Amino acid sequence: MEHEDDRSPEHRNVGRLLAVLDALSTASSVGLRLTDVVEATGIGKTTAHRILAGLTSQGLADQDEETNRFFIGLKMLRWANAARERFSLARLVEPALVRIARQTQDTIYLVVRTGDEIVCLDYREGSFPVRVLTLMVGDRRPLGIGAGSLAILAALPDAEVDRLFVSNAEAIARFPFDEVRLRKMVAFARQHGYAYNDIHVFQGMENLTEMAGIGVPICKGDGTPVAALHLTGIT
Repeated sequence: MEHEDDRSPEHRNVGRLLAVLDALSTASSVGLRLTDVVEATGIGKTTAHRILAGLTSQGLADQDEETNRFFIGLKMLRWANAARERFSLARLVEPALVRIARQTQDTIYLVVRTGDEIVCLDYREGSFPVRVLTLMVGDRRPLGIGAGSLAILAALPDAEVDRLFVSNAEAIARFPFDEVRLRKMVAFARQHGYAYNDIHVFQGMENLTEMAGIGVPICKGDGTPVAALHLTGIT
């Protein structure tokens, strides 16, 4: 049987649907008008309207009748919780997240590796008056970006690290880090047993120097890193 390539109508339709959901997720608090979705996705107005109507009918998107803005549907919460349960680690780590947030008063995250990326599974905010939130549940980043992600990368074999720098080159380029700097940070993490990052992960915000993150990997019995704890706070 021949495999359909990524340009088949089915793949294009799925890609457009996901693009609309991604756009809605980035404006979860304010919603998007149809014209906003068109601008964000590059999809034609008629197609975008058809996709939004289908998502709304299935509960995957909601439309505010007064503003006509579209929002991510509440049905997605059930799917998100189902996906989170795939990682039983989240339930095991939850007491530690609560304890660390109380002890440090800072924000603590649980991130897990998925392919060449990490995804944030959970976090707890501390009680410190100035709170640093750099990740939300479901956010993804290439391995090496962020203290927890960096801790996972540093715990991998050299050959895997080399491969990831090649495969993630385009994704990493969107952040204020180059390979030389990241390799120095990997070396530091291996030497000290924890990753440290005091450079803001977003372009244009590198000069914000009064915050930092530390991360430690969570490994399987054979030493393979599968997740990390990541603490972010004011320095």
